[in-house]
Formats: sequence, structure tokens, C-alpha cells
Amino acid sequence: METAISMYSKKVQELREKRYVVRPIRRKGGWVPPDHDSAFMNDGARQGYVVPVLPGNVLVDPLKDFTSEDKVSLAEELGLENAQVFNVHTKKNFWRGNTVYLDRNGLHLNCENPADFVKYLILKSDSENIAPNWASRFDKGTYKFALCEEGEELLDKVSNLEDKKNAYIYLSKIDKSVDKMKDFLYVYYLTKKDAKRPPRAASVDWLKQELGRIIEDDLATYLSIANDKDYNVKLLIQKSIEVGALYRDRHNYSMPGADKPIGVLEDLIAFLDDTKNQEVKIKLLHQIENTTKK
Repeated sequence: METAISMYSKKVQELREKRYVVRPIRRKGGWVPPDHDSAFMNDGARQGYVVPVLPGNVLVDPLKDFTSEDKVSLAEELGLENAQVFNVHTKKNFWRGNTVYLDRNGLHLNCENPADFVKYLILKSDSENIAPNWASRFDKGTYKFALCEEGEELLDKVSNLEDKKNAYIYLSKIDKSVDKMKDFLYVYYLTKKDAKRPPRAASVDWLKQELGRIIEDDLATYLSIANDKDYNVKLLIQKSIEVGALYRDRHNYSMPGADKPIGVLEDLIAFLDDTKNQEVKIKLLHQIENTTKK
């Protein structure tokens, strides 16, 4: 096998030395929990994947990054007549009808094996249903499986554990203060428009539980807020909206009585950070303070 692989370009040789695990992508939010037997596919069910068809009835080219010599080497290794069989522009070619079947257990692929390598190429070509790696598995709602290099999911889990540890460290810094926890949730609501606003009389336990839920369900957003250099100005904006000192109409923000909006969130942040507008910023702070005291 090593002799066959050595016929390829260095790029393809490196690819052929890899092993992949095709892992199912289980998502939250369905009728049943993600780890339930029927959450992904029922036992015994399987789904076939082929090289996708582009407009004009032309297939995606699984070998678009291969050199002509690489294509000749692959044809020889597979015992095919010549490399022309890989031409996706012909009606009859190697890829049409070549199907990879996946069940709920996914698949292990050793790319040193020619048959497994072909399966890898077919799955890789389906950019609608197959995520190119584990890290991007939630980037598209259409992804059903992810092509993971062996060990990639483990590295992702280690990274996720480290992120969670940092998230809970940050929580431990604010969980003694109802105000600080509410402030965080105000900014979260500004970021995620469908999120719950913290109740005015929210208890410490409710706030802790809600922040813990966000860590588990939306860790990336939680950490982006915790590390956001614009955290304080976003908090000012959200509180100003609460007391009527600022107005938000969909994506645009404006001052009461103004002829035109200041702009979207990024425009408003830049406006409030501008040294020329510090009087406006102080006015907003006073309005929040005076309203809160009432």
C-alpha cells in the first residue's frame, strides 16, 4: 500500500495517511433528548450519500484539487481503464450512482484503503449534508454527519471543558451580586434578541440558574460577552433602552426627539465612545440612575 500511495503528490499522500471517523451530529431542541435512541436515526435505518449534482446536471468534482498525475494514479490503484472515468462532465462516469451508506453509528475510514478513500471523497464533496470537520458541525442546519480526523472530537471536548471552566470562573466572580448577574443578562438580551429579560425581582437562585443554562446551551455567546471590550457600553445601551433614554426600532437606535437614528448597534457604540459625545453618555447614566431611584 505504501508503494501505491507514494505515486501521488505530497498533498494527496498526506491525505491518504489519515484516518477519519464519520460522526452523526446530534442536535438539541427536538422532540426527544439528543442521546435518545430515536433522536438521530432509528436502529437499522441508513441514508445514502452521493456526489451532489450542480445546475446543468453536472456533478461536483471530488478530485478538483488533484493533479492530472494524481488522477492517473488513483485510476491505476482502483483498476480502472483510465483517469477519464473521473470526468464529471460526461454522462457516464465513476461517480454517478456511487453511494456511501451511513447509519446512526457513522463510519470509520482508513484513507490508505482505496475503497475507504473513495468514500471519503464522496462524503467530502457533499457540503450540504456533511460537515468538513467536527468544529464546524453546527455551522449549517443541514449537516447530518461530520468528517472528523481521528482524535479531533477528543481535542474539541478538551477545548470545550477548558472554555466551560473559564465560564464558571467568570460566573464565580459575579454570582455574589444580583446587580452584576442582571447586568450580564441585560447584555446577553441585547446580543440574543430572543433571550429572556431578567425579571425585575429575580432571585439569586434564578439568576444563577439562568447563567448556568446559558453556559451549557450557548457557551460561545457567554464567553464572547465575558471577554467583550464593549461590555460596559452595551450594558449602558440596554439599561438606557429599559428606561426610555434610548429607542430601538429593529436594528436602529435613536435618541428621543432626534430627527434621525444614530444607526445600528456598532454605530451607537462608536458614537458613545467618541470623546465628543461624553455629555450624552453622562446624560444617559443620570437618566438610568434617576429612574432606578424612583
